[in-house]
Amino acid sequence: MSAAVAGRPLTHEGVMQPLGGINFALMRFARDISRAKARRRRFNQRYALVPLLLGKEEPLPLGDPDSCIGCISFTRDELADFDGRPLPDGSPSPLYLSILGRVYDVSGGAAFYGPGKSYHKLVGKDATRAFCTGCLAPSCLISREAQRWVELYEWHDKYTLVGRLRSEEAADPEEQEMALFHALEAEGSGNYKPFKRQ
Repeated sequence: MSAAVAGRPLTHEGVMQPLGGINFALMRFARDISRAKARRRRFNQRYALVPLLLGKEEPLPLGDPDSCIGCISFTRDELADFDGRPLPDGSPSPLYLSILGRVYDVSGGAAFYGPGKSYHKLVGKDATRAFCTGCLAPSCLISREAQRWVELYEWHDKYTLVGRLRSEEAADPEEQEMALFHALEAEGSGNYKPFKRQ
């Protein structure tokens, strides 16, 4: 169906919108291939791809962002400064992104995450929901997907753990529990739609 018939604007975004789900699926597939390569290289898991694609993989150990050498704790405002913007000396600032509160330096992937590149919108912030579903509603936080992205950044050769995103205000325990309930419910149903407006 054409963009005009579907009521979408005749812009690049309007025409390409139906391909968003395909792009999202390809992004996940590329992530899992990269995870399989890291598992083969670092953990001698020769046949890691099939369990990864089926979602039957065993979790890998993760570094502790609170006790790693040189790791620091960021507020959301502090993290926002690490988006590749020019520093006073003219060089670009590092590219940091956060997933599940873990902050990674993705400057080695500047071809993807640098200013003007396809994934630049993910740097300088907590990108957990965007990586999981493309949806920004709390119920779209799919925990298994988030863990898969954390594993990619944790064991990727070009990216390093640099710290933790600290909570700026104590979350209401009831609100946290309700958000977790909705996320697990959405994950269990398997009916969530990437990039669907909530």
